[in-house]
Amino acid sequence: MLFILGGGVAIYGFTFWQKTQNLKKNGIRTKGTVYEIGSKAIYRFPFVKFTTKKDEEIRFRSKLEVNVDLFNYKIGQEVDVIYHKYNPHNARIDKFWENNMAELYLTLLGVIIMFVGLMVRWFFIRKVRRQARY
Repeated sequence: MLFILGGGVAIYGFTFWQKTQNLKKNGIRTKGTVYEIGSKAIYRFPFVKFTTKKDEEIRFRSKLEVNVDLFNYKIGQEVDVIYHKYNPHNARIDKFWENNMAELYLTLLGVIIMFVGLMVRWFFIRKVRRQARY
């Protein structure tokens, strides 16, 4: 059961990866500006605004929340942004961790759960085989 659950989590992470690949394929890169810093307990996240090629101003909140000690954005800072050419509200800061954190986290979590499921299965099969010998 754990193996199946882990596989499901890994597949869910893979769907995030597909969305990121679609954004990279159909995305337009531009510059944006951090206009506000949000916080939740010990985590911080930037709010970014940018202008599309059609001269439309878009504002979005970064989905990646970072610990205060690792947070390196400041109000007024210029950042690279990528947005989908057909849906400019589908935008992200164009950095490795901003684009890949959800995929990496879910895929790794899924693989760990699958591994634990395999180890539990192996343990019980060994136990049953030992009991069958007696």
